[in-house]
Amino acid sequence: MLAILASPVAAQSVDAGNIIVLANEAVNGAVPFNEELLEAARISGAVFAGAQVHQPDSGLLNLKAYVPENWRGEEICVRVLSADGLYEAVNTYRIVPADTTSGPTIADVPFQTQHPAKLSQVSKDSLAVRISLGACSSGQTDIITVAFLNDPAAAGIELLINSFRASRVFVYIGDDAKPPIACTPVDVPARTAYDTLCVLPDLPAEDLLQLTVFRVRDNGSSSSDVITLASPGERGQ
Repeated sequence: MLAILASPVAAQSVDAGNIIVLANEAVNGAVPFNEELLEAARISGAVFAGAQVHQPDSGLLNLKAYVPENWRGEEICVRVLSADGLYEAVNTYRIVPADTTSGPTIADVPFQTQHPAKLSQVSKDSLAVRISLGACSSGQTDIITVAFLNDPAAAGIELLINSFRASRVFVYIGDDAKPPIACTPVDVPARTAYDTLCVLPDLPAEDLLQLTVFRVRDNGSSSSDVITLASPGERGQ
């Protein structure tokens, strides 16, 4: 599972050119918000948990998404997962162009949780948000964007990963020959749904970046997984 916290994008417009609306299949004429609060953790086989930017706690979950210009009119899948595996929300949204503003934007993601008490009590990095291109019903794609939690002016990117108990985890960014980034165990009370935090440096200003995660086990075996990130990078700074 993967979660990413984004680099500064202060020069980009916020809520200027897109409106994100809930687009789940209607039930009895109403569009539901899909979430679960479980008694026992249900763990998926996903390595990447999310991509997000963490901000100071505000008590409630204020969620925004970095929206590339060519995602306008598309559907996205937003998955919010707690580190203990007890809370999960999986919902499809549609990006509706609100005006003729060009370029990427940061837009609000409506999050109508019925469990505010649970979400307001979690510590930093205890929630992972993965926003991927395409409806949830069609399966999460390998193209993701950055989620912003509580405020869109953070100074770094965090990648949250389920390493499946690997002893070492590294991330390579794009085709750059630079050494990989070493990851560390995420500092949360329970590491059931994901267990590893990779703090990324400022990303290059490319529309799509390939992130390759290597997981090394104690017995010397390794595996790699690739995700494509729509990166805010350093545009407009």
